[in-house]
Formats: sequence, structure tokens, C-alpha cells
Amino acid sequence: MKDFLRTLFGVRTKRRAHPVTPPPRAGESIVRQGFKIPVSHPMRAELWDWLLLSGWRVVPVRHDRRSSISLPDDALRQLELADAADRETLLREMLQRARRRPPPDTARH
Repeated sequence: MKDFLRTLFGVRTKRRAHPVTPPPRAGESIVRQGFKIPVSHPMRAELWDWLLLSGWRVVPVRHDRRSSISLPDDALRQLELADAADRETLLREMLQRARRRPPPDTARH
């Protein structure tokens, strides 16, 4: 009911972006618009600054149950090795491939 009234009267508040944090530790994940990148190793501050400017943030909760599309485990390493000028293109390609990839099979055998 509350949701219906907010929609009816146009009373919506836009969510604030997650705060800027220090670089994530190995084992954590970073997220942006339904995509998730696992952090497999400590990252350079320069790469983290670029990711922050691109909208990536550390997952704000310990056990994140939101559905998201995970990028490959080596995605962070690929971005780190890429030339700074090519990172945007590389990230865009990774996101497109992840979107097209079929979801993992959850059926039990």
C-alpha cells in the first residue's frame, strides 16, 4: 500500500551512491549496476581510483544475497594489465560477454 501511494503521488527518493572506500581486500567483491567483480588480489590505488570513477563500489554487506552477474575471476587482473586508455573498452567487452553468458546450471543431479 505504501509503495502504491508513493508511486501515485510521485514521492520517491533517489538512493544515494555508496560512499567512497579504501581499496577492497582480496576475497571481497565490488559491484556496479548488477555486475560483480571478485577481488582476487590486492589492487593498485590507481586502478581502484579508476574503478571508483566508473561507479564501482565495495559490496556494502558481508553476505550479499542480491542477484548479480559475476565477471570472470581474472577480470581484475585483465583490467590491471590493460593500458589505461584501453580499460574502458575492455570493461565494456567484459560486461557484454557476461550479459550473454547463460546463467549457471542450478539443477541438482
